[in-house]
Amino acid sequence: MPNSDNEIQELYQDWLSNPSPAICVRLAGKLRRSGRSSEAIDVARKGLDEWPDNISVNVVFGRCALDENQLEEAMRVFDKVISIDPLNLIAIKSLAELHFARENWNRSIELFEEYLFEYPGDPEIEEMLARAKEKLEEHQREARLTGQNVSYPDTGRMASILAAQNPSKDDPEVKPETSEAAPARRRDSN
Repeated sequence: MPNSDNEIQELYQDWLSNPSPAICVRLAGKLRRSGRSSEAIDVARKGLDEWPDNISVNVVFGRCALDENQLEEAMRVFDKVISIDPLNLIAIKSLAELHFARENWNRSIELFEEYLFEYPGDPEIEEMLARAKEKLEEHQREARLTGQNVSYPDTGRMASILAAQNPSKDDPEVKPETSEAAPARRRDSN
């Protein structure tokens, strides 16, 4: 451990004398791996303030935010990373796991599949993907039974069935009953 402490001390000296994204990432990562996560997130946050679009700084900040259970910040920064670098596997995997934990099954499945496309054969992710698909099927089955949050297939036939069940007020072929019924009653009463 003394060797690790010396390395952290040297990185701190470099950070203070000549800050750069690379030193920020190395220092925050080393602090994080040493269990000094609050220090790590402080360093990473300072790095984000200085280099907000640097992918590596964003990723290390996201990892530190996860360690500190700052899930909203982690999700925000990993979303930002994949908007800049859509193939960043750390961000894709982290986002997939965050969405999985929040039971956002569709999004977690999409991200797990993206990750496995780029990095096939990861047994942990394959298992999480299978569980997410099972949970989504379970959720959809439950929704159908209760009639809540049902998603229908996007087909012409289904659209016509739904339209027949829920006539639109804006549809010119659907006339409200009151507009036809009211004049008829007036004529009858004369």
